Amino acid sequence: MRRLMALLCCCLAVGTIPAAVAQSGGPASDLIEPGRAKGSISIPSFSRLLAEKPQSVHLIDVSSAREFAAGSIKGATNIPINQIEKQAANLPTDKPVIFFCSTGGRASEAYDTAKLLRPELVVHFLDAQVQIRPDGSPNIR
Repeated sequence: MRRLMALLCCCLAVGTIPAAVAQSGGPASDLIEPGRAKGSISIPSFSRLLAEKPQSVHLIDVSSAREFAAGSIKGATNIPINQIEKQAANLPTDKPVIFFCSTGGRASEAYDTAKLLRPELVVHFLDAQVQIRPDGSPNIR
């Protein structure tokens, strides 16, 4: 284990592992700008991320299964808020996770739960109102 840690430190020191990736969770980090609430992502940043690099994050819709079935952001996975604690061990670690819901309240709760149970995760939440338009695109405000 000590050898592995020493090797990792050496790689970081000589720059063979980009520091931004090692510290922030991957290529999406350059588009993630904080929102007003701790742990949140700004609306402009989230919109840019959806437009430019949607595959660089895991989008988790914490709405109920019924709400999710009525429409969600393309590519999102549904884990209802009442299942986050049970599913925390299964949350992905390969890319940042962004929680969202229709108003931001449940997304904030999911963020807090994930950070409490899995502090090593790179997680954010969208503190905004999200409505899905008839064409399937999100209206975020």
